[in-house]
Amino acid sequence: MKYKNAKPAVHGARASRTAELFNQHQQDICKRTDHMFAVLMTLQWVGGIVAAYLFSPRAWVGTTSQIHVHIWAAIFLGGAISSLPILLAITRPGQVTTRYVIAVGQMLMGALLIHLTGGRIETHFHVFGSLAFLSFYRDWRVLIPATFVVAADFHRCAVQAGDSVNVTELR
Repeated sequence: MKYKNAKPAVHGARASRTAELFNQHQQDICKRTDHMFAVLMTLQWVGGIVAAYLFSPRAWVGTTSQIHVHIWAAIFLGGAISSLPILLAITRPGQVTTRYVIAVGQMLMGALLIHLTGGRIETHFHVFGSLAFLSFYRDWRVLIPATFVVAADFHRCAVQAGDSVNVTELR
């Protein structure tokens, strides 16, 4: 019976230490994942520029040609999308806001890549891969803004397609 009185104090100390170790481990995971995304966002940006160059390097108007708008979008829009997540991953790793900015940036980069490749079905798998990478954070809340960005982009594409296609004929 003596152990019953002593056990809650030991259990409380163990629980406190366990929570401390768990939080430290979670913080380490988030910092490593932030750094992984800094590298990934950079590679995606370069990959977007390469994809734009391969799929649509020149735009022709009659007999004259110029650099296609997709290349400029890949360079400048891709840079704008990637720069803040990369900056925060380097300067503020492990912060909650960094995770959310990375999640939104990752999905915006997916939308850009889909646009740059002309909506090729293969590029849509980037969204699923991105969600899998975001799960490395082990924080379900990071998936919420990412899902909203994907849904908004899907809605934008559906509305844009509705302008040129009679959606009632598809049913």
